[in-house]
Amino acid sequence: MSQPEYFAAIDLGSNSFHLVIVRALKGDLQTLFRHKERVRLASGLNDDNRLSQEAIKRGVEVLNVFAEQIKSLPNCRVMAVATHTLRVAINRREFLSAASTVFPYPIDIISGQEEARLIYHGVAHDEQLEGNTLVIDIGGGSSEIVVGTGTNVLLARSHQMGCVSFTHQFFSNGISSSQYAIAKLEARQRLERFEAIFKHIGWQHVRITSGTAQAIVSAAQALDESFQSLTLDHICSIKAQLFNNPDHAIFNELTPERLGVLAAGLAIMEAIYEALAISDSSFSTSALREGLLHEALEVDENLSVRGNSCHSLMQRYHVDEQQAQRVATTASEFWHAARDTWQLPNDSLKFLQFAAQLHEIGLNINASGLHKHSAYIVTHSNLPGFSFEQQQLVASLIRQHRKRIRPDLLSELQWVDINTQQKLIMILRLAVIWHLNRHPSPPPLPALEFNESGVQVRLQRKVFEPYPLLVADLTREVALCEASPEWPTLALDFQD
Repeated sequence: MSQPEYFAAIDLGSNSFHLVIVRALKGDLQTLFRHKERVRLASGLNDDNRLSQEAIKRGVEVLNVFAEQIKSLPNCRVMAVATHTLRVAINRREFLSAASTVFPYPIDIISGQEEARLIYHGVAHDEQLEGNTLVIDIGGGSSEIVVGTGTNVLLARSHQMGCVSFTHQFFSNGISSSQYAIAKLEARQRLERFEAIFKHIGWQHVRITSGTAQAIVSAAQALDESFQSLTLDHICSIKAQLFNNPDHAIFNELTPERLGVLAAGLAIMEAIYEALAISDSSFSTSALREGLLHEALEVDENLSVRGNSCHSLMQRYHVDEQQAQRVATTASEFWHAARDTWQLPNDSLKFLQFAAQLHEIGLNINASGLHKHSAYIVTHSNLPGFSFEQQQLVASLIRQHRKRIRPDLLSELQWVDINTQQKLIMILRLAVIWHLNRHPSPPPLPALEFNESGVQVRLQRKVFEPYPLLVADLTREVALCEASPEWPTLALDFQD
């Protein structure tokens, strides 16, 4: 018997926090534990998108419970992702800092596109349907709509409308048919731009998932004894009962908290049905958490998601892939030489390589300001497989891969501190310098001696005399490092 492996997936949603723990044994997933806590994180956002101390405290308390549940598992891999509310909260770092005191695992804040992709991934692995499948997830702060085939996403969109945020916006003084109509119209307007594109792609199956969908399906099943799939008629009937008889038996299975946000969820669901001309849908028990788990089990595929994102961006901007690979290979060599002395996180290598591969995508715009153009593209592109912080790290490395060093542009990341970012940037800058002449047979790599304060580059005079431009570039790099006192030191040592 092979040893089991434990995985924990955590979804820090705008309405609820979810934890699922599974054991992987010979390719099978055995669910050991599921837990959900309604946190209503989105209700803690004010008009300036600042998260209240009360909401932060609620979230941290739940994460403390989750950490207690996980810590008894041997070698458990933990994947925690945060969605809409922490995406928009201007003080999200305050939340992450408070969470780190009780929850000793990284929390990735993911984009709406990435959230949609992972939701689809979870549903697709659960059912493996033939043909195109449309997946709808109405969360507390955002709604994700994605269509794909097999495990491949064809189109994914995240819309800033959720059952909690819409409840505060339209139903804070109670529900009414007039406010419902306004909420539904608002949802239609947010869908308008993309509904034709979704219809053009088309689908054979529709799946709805997560808490709002489950609540609507629960009410529909109580309403219709012959229920098989959710139709627009079901939604309209539930709406009528909610307005006229909110104590109706069809709502008995719903908690008061869920019933309080049902009108907003119904309005969004009805708007989606009408916008996309959906006839009926079926409920799926899989969603974001299951998507995380399947990617954790399929390591090669998980890496290829990011790899494919990187490669797609390189092709779109006509990057010289051979040059990019030369820089990435040299950066990797330098990283391995520095890893122990500089105590570089193991995961930092892959993102250094991504930065090396993408550092020239801005050439398609203009060679002047290349580092700025490339960083801008990476920052604002949709990169499946990357969290916000991972994307920000790659962009930050690229932004400073040449010219004047700007320590003030670095920002504290949860898992890579400022000092580590500086060292990764130094490695990338040296790798880029080494290949500035773009020759397929560059000079031999130098001997590098790393210490706590910086790095010394040892050059054999007779070996490097044929490369005066390389030596000049390295000398200029020394001056640039010296001009930034807070930066790691760089020294050249010429040996006879």
